[in-house]
Amino acid sequence: MKYVPVRVSFLNIFYLLFDHRILATATLFSIGALWWSTRKFDIHPAVRSLIGSAVGMAGLQKIVLLRMISLVTLGISTLLSYVPVELGTTHQAGALTLLTLMILLNHTLRRPSASLLKSLPQVAKTI
Repeated sequence: MKYVPVRVSFLNIFYLLFDHRILATATLFSIGALWWSTRKFDIHPAVRSLIGSAVGMAGLQKIVLLRMISLVTLGISTLLSYVPVELGTTHQAGALTLLTLMILLNHTLRRPSASLLKSLPQVAKTI
C-alpha cells in the first residue's frame, strides 16, 4: 500500500482526533473573532442576535463565549470519559446547532442578486 499523507490523517485515530481538535479550535477562534469584530458596528438587531447565538448558541450577549466554550468542554469530557453515548450525542447536537446558526447567518448576510435589485423599483411602484 502506498503511503499517502492525507489518507493517514483520516485513518489513524491519533491524527483523526488531532484534526478534530484543530478544527474545533479554529471554529472557536473564528466565531470569537466574528463576534469581536462586529460588536461595535451598527448592524440590524436580527443579525446581531444571530451572531450572538452563533457564539453563545443562546442569545445572551453578556455570556456569549460560554456556550461555545461549553461545546469545547463537552467534546473534551466526551473523550476523557471514553465517549459515552449521551455525551457524544449532546456534543453532536451542539455542533449541529452551531452549523445551523452559521448557515442561517450566512444566508442572512448574503448580497441580494442583481435581478432582485432591478425588480425592487417595480415592486415599489405596484404597491
